[in-house]
Amino acid sequence: MRLAGKFLALWTVSAAVLAGCSAQPAQGPAAGVAPGTAVAPGESQAPGGRGAAKSALPVVNPPNPGPYKTILLNGEEMMVGRFPVGPYGGAVVQSIIGSDPKVFNYWTATDTQSRDLSALMFRGLLQMDAYTGGLLPDLADSWKVDPDGVTYTARLRKGLRWSDGKPITADDVVFTWNTLVAGGYGNSSLRDTTTIEGKSPAVTAVDDLTVKFVTPRPFAPFERLIGLPVAPKHVIEPIIKQKNGRDLFQQLWAANCDPGTLVTDGPFVLSRYVPGQRVEFVPARNFYMVNRDGKHLPYLGRLVYQIVPDVNTNLLKFKAQEIDVTVVRARDVADLIGQQGPLNFKLYNLGQSNGSTFLMFNMNRRKSPDTHKPYVDPVKSAWFNDVNFRQAVNHAINRDNIVANYFKGIGFPSFTAEPPTSPFCNKELKGFPADVEYAMSLLAKSGFRKRDDGFLYDGRGHRVEFDMLAASGGTFFEALGNMIAGDLKNLGMKVNFQMLDFNIINDKTGNSLNWEACLMALSPGDPLEPNDGANVYKSDGRLHLFDQRLPDSTGKVAVTDARPWEKQLDELFDRGAETLDKAKRKQIYDQYQKIIYDQAPFIYLVSPMTIIGARNTLGNYDPTPLSQGLTNAMHNIEEIYKKK
Repeated sequence: MRLAGKFLALWTVSAAVLAGCSAQPAQGPAAGVAPGTAVAPGESQAPGGRGAAKSALPVVNPPNPGPYKTILLNGEEMMVGRFPVGPYGGAVVQSIIGSDPKVFNYWTATDTQSRDLSALMFRGLLQMDAYTGGLLPDLADSWKVDPDGVTYTARLRKGLRWSDGKPITADDVVFTWNTLVAGGYGNSSLRDTTTIEGKSPAVTAVDDLTVKFVTPRPFAPFERLIGLPVAPKHVIEPIIKQKNGRDLFQQLWAANCDPGTLVTDGPFVLSRYVPGQRVEFVPARNFYMVNRDGKHLPYLGRLVYQIVPDVNTNLLKFKAQEIDVTVVRARDVADLIGQQGPLNFKLYNLGQSNGSTFLMFNMNRRKSPDTHKPYVDPVKSAWFNDVNFRQAVNHAINRDNIVANYFKGIGFPSFTAEPPTSPFCNKELKGFPADVEYAMSLLAKSGFRKRDDGFLYDGRGHRVEFDMLAASGGTFFEALGNMIAGDLKNLGMKVNFQMLDFNIINDKTGNSLNWEACLMALSPGDPLEPNDGANVYKSDGRLHLFDQRLPDSTGKVAVTDARPWEKQLDELFDRGAETLDKAKRKQIYDQYQKIIYDQAPFIYLVSPMTIIGARNTLGNYDPTPLSQGLTNAMHNIEEIYKKK
């Protein structure tokens, strides 16, 4: 899964944009519109039958262009594009909101700006078909799964080369998996989502172009996981073999690097980065894809990302036609829907977001090894670790009010760990309205009482007051935090709401661990695979955010104080990963969602519709519901062109 802020992705927690299963994706509900806007017939429901939204923008449902073909061109096996031939040249301008990328190294990236920009330059063996959720070739032109259910074999295309001219071979794949991923280099979340029962697959080179993966046990998600981007062994291995190799790898291809030092295999290469202003890419010269006429792709002459300070500035730039394509806030749809013609753009509804927004409390009960003091004030820790306290907060929040006032009706209340768009969503978990009286009854069970001064006190006489953080730079978390603080005031709780730069929040929740409550959002790298959240829900996951355990020098996390229900989650995720039968997997993942629903370590809040605004000057722009996890849904960016 990947963590998000400002409802635009900000922090990656997923292995990659991984290939999905072969099942047809569940279609998200149609987008709603502001009250009073004319709508088409029909409506959709959130879990529990709450939060109906009517549709003025039907969910996109483009025809499937079919599989990729391969041709041999000058001894190289080239992937042939699936879309109409377009002109070369021109620039497409997108935006980055709020913060600059930190690195251009895919394997160390922990913010989504860095991850998404790096993904333009690095590719994996397989990719997800944005139309079906199935597997498509990428660096590999073929692959198979043996009947034993643990052996996977992939064959690389002939003639693949890194941007420095060196051949891409099976040794690069083996190095990526056995050294970087299994060794916990860079973002150790890559290891969290690719291991089963703590064990990594054995990866070997059969020959220069053939790679064999053997998992320790049957591992249902693994066929998708082999889409992890491949790293250039000849560049990285000498670096990590040095005495301080881990630190040097963390510094490799930092944001201030010389673009000429990047060795890549994707469709674009970095040409310029101006902090606080823009990131620019140009086409890679030896990318392994051609159009139907056999000419090299991509079409675009430049890919530009403007760095803008906030969503309001971004909207103004889109209206001024300075930006070609951008995510549109649900609250802005009513304003923009009538401007599509005059401003030469179209709004695309990708359906209900497959991510989630939540409130979490810091349930860490340990002491800092540096200060020998508790990470969390013991008085507040007792509150946060009380399920009645968490559930009281859960039942006091008025989600309908958030949907109506911030999303202008174009969204839904959320209550479950898996989004309703997922085929694994537990539909038995029902939504509920805000109920202050019921919330107070839960607090009373744990000895909390509201006094005559209007404040809530615990059984030892401590007034309930805590800090709640959220990422700055956008309007969503600001509005959400203020509304939640108002709802909790009804319980007598004093919430000190503060907005900070996301990188500061990133450090607090992932490293220093000195925080109390926080608003965040998660969106899955693979919306059809629950195991993609193993690094969040398992007790040793690098993004077990509500009770983060820190890794050792090798990136491993030792857990000595898991709660009984955390142990249950660990066991369920292990069982779910090794169970191949889809119906049985559904039952297992239903159980994990029930635990999260009952224990409320994450208090899920609301889910918007995913709306993209794109200029009509973009050719071959073809977003799908399953492409919403990519930057502006540009799943076929190699074939997108600028109309003359």
